[in-house]
Amino acid sequence: MKITAYDLSKIVSGEFAAGNKDEIVIGANGLAEAKAGEVSFLGNLKYTQDALKTNASVIFVSLDMDISLFAGKTLIKVKNPQFAFSVVLNIIDKERLSEIEPKIHDSASISDSARIGKNVYIGQNAVIEDGAGIGDGTKIFPNVYIGKNTKVGNNCIFYPNVAIRENVTVGDRVILQPSIVIGGDGFGFATVDGVNHKIPQIGTVEIGDDVEIGAHTTIDRATVGTTKIGKGTKIDNLVMIAHNVHVGENCIIVAQSGIAGSTRIGNNVIVGAQSGLAGHLKIGNNVMIAAQSGISGNLEDGEKVGGNPMTELNQSIKIRATLRKLPEMYSDLRKIKKEIEDGKK
Repeated sequence: MKITAYDLSKIVSGEFAAGNKDEIVIGANGLAEAKAGEVSFLGNLKYTQDALKTNASVIFVSLDMDISLFAGKTLIKVKNPQFAFSVVLNIIDKERLSEIEPKIHDSASISDSARIGKNVYIGQNAVIEDGAGIGDGTKIFPNVYIGKNTKVGNNCIFYPNVAIRENVTVGDRVILQPSIVIGGDGFGFATVDGVNHKIPQIGTVEIGDDVEIGAHTTIDRATVGTTKIGKGTKIDNLVMIAHNVHVGENCIIVAQSGIAGSTRIGNNVIVGAQSGLAGHLKIGNNVMIAAQSGISGNLEDGEKVGGNPMTELNQSIKIRATLRKLPEMYSDLRKIKKEIEDGKK
């Protein structure tokens, strides 16, 4: 990236506010780490001192910012400084990906019956099995495995060591971070006379458009039928989604959470980190689940819950705050009890 500060203000729909319009920007960084030639942003006023000291050539600030503090700085006013910064990062990332030449490495193993689209990159030691299909513009990094009859959409990015088993469907513009497993067997066993017998998992997985999934996450195939991830949903690292789970559109599921089998999650749901959802639940639309929650019952649209066992979120916060005072409360209770007992003597 190489762009003037003035041109950058237009790209981010901002207002050039102060400084040198011809300042050249070639990169982006945090306020404390930024160097000359880089753009940064002030999204929280507690970092104002960092912004005053930064070596960044350009700073995104909010529309209502008093810029008189920043003498000599090149400033661009924007509605949301963090979002403007993300626009720059997106430009840089696209340039990084555009440098990857569409080609198929000699060491890749691709079935003769697989269909490979236009402008596809397939890296070293990748394996594409019989009947698989790869859409146009997709980038498959080294050591990725794509199973038999699995269909991958256009402009996807699969980073190293992703494994997608047979008969899976992946939409367009899906990003899979390293070491994800999609379509592994669900955890299904029938116990008879003390012996656990495997229940074959012969279903599939469907991943919608514009989904991003974090490293080391696993999404199990259905026993029968389909495990589904709706379009626009973002899943963090180390998340486990069990067989026959349906996750709606535009959900956010944060790291180390687990969703047990056959649970249905609506649209625009947020699941905080390290949360666990029991199986066969129905979670409504626009639900918010706080971090480290244990969800054992159905939730209606718009509910906000937290804690383990779960309770209404504000109540959960009060309970957690009260727990810190328990030793003091216990001491006071003992004193009161002793005073009552002494009064009876």
